[in-house]
Amino acid sequence: MGRHSAPEDEELSSADTTVLVVADAGAGDGQAAGRHHTAATDGAAEDGAAQPTAPIVQPKPAPEPEETGTHADLRLLRENRALRARCAAAVVVPFLIYTIVLVVVARVDLYLLWMWIPTVTAGVLVGSFLDLEHRRRK
Repeated sequence: MGRHSAPEDEELSSADTTVLVVADAGAGDGQAAGRHHTAATDGAAEDGAAQPTAPIVQPKPAPEPEETGTHADLRLLRENRALRARCAAAVVVPFLIYTIVLVVVARVDLYLLWMWIPTVTAGVLVGSFLDLEHRRRK
């Protein structure tokens, strides 16, 4: 249903709608009927006769969108302290191990060149922890 379609065009059940009753402004007073009438023309024409009322149907608001994967992951991290600690460790530990290995090998000059190794490792570990927690809760 479009914004300007007539209420008769709608086929909604009574559970899906809210009905408001408003008075139509008479055509005899020079104003068009609809939602742009004023309080002076509400319910009475110039001759004093009451105007018929027409129901206006307003649909219920749309339901909330479903939770996305990112929102679900963030909700898990906010709710579960143990998971939050495991994910923090999964980010820090690969970089510590990488730094220790490069210091032991005496090739610290390659630190930035091979930085993708601990970054990818940390991402895989955090993703694995989150996936396992989602499966456990289902």
